[in-house]
Amino acid sequence: MRLGVLVLCVALAAGCAQLPLQQRVVIVPVEKLNEALSRRLGDEKKILEIFSLKLGQPKLVTEPGAQRLRADFGVTLTHPFSSRPLTGRTAVSGALGYDAAARSVMLLEPRIESVDLEAVPPALREVTGRLAAALGRELLGNYPLVTLQQKDLSAFGRDYRVASFEVVEGGVRVTLRAND
Repeated sequence: MRLGVLVLCVALAAGCAQLPLQQRVVIVPVEKLNEALSRRLGDEKKILEIFSLKLGQPKLVTEPGAQRLRADFGVTLTHPFSSRPLTGRTAVSGALGYDAAARSVMLLEPRIESVDLEAVPPALREVTGRLAAALGRELLGNYPLVTLQQKDLSAFGRDYRVASFEVVEGGVRVTLRAND
């Protein structure tokens, strides 16, 4: 009798293994997100046709409790008032959203956590921080972190769509549901 039950369980498990998955869960490690973000940051951005801003050297950290992602960047700001650019670091955090039409994971509700530019006198740091926060919201609002390719949404001969995602320790957990 036990042997029959065991054979039945093995047969059911084998049959289920043949069924296409309706849902998949993928953990995207923060290292992969960091690589994708590094590739996107190469371009300088013009601000008010006067300043040129270049971000680089991102270091991403997950904040699961707040469901936010935090990125620490190197900053280079060139301007016509000096031949020497301002350099330093800034930290930005944001919630994650998904734009299905663009197949992109977006940084929503960006918040400038800190700005530290070398050669800015202490008396001007508060003003510089407020300016940077305003510019950061302008530049990073709805910023695409990662754009998914069709191959990222296909597996086992089926196409999937992003159903949800969650910031977890060390990455982002993405739940994919099969298109029926």
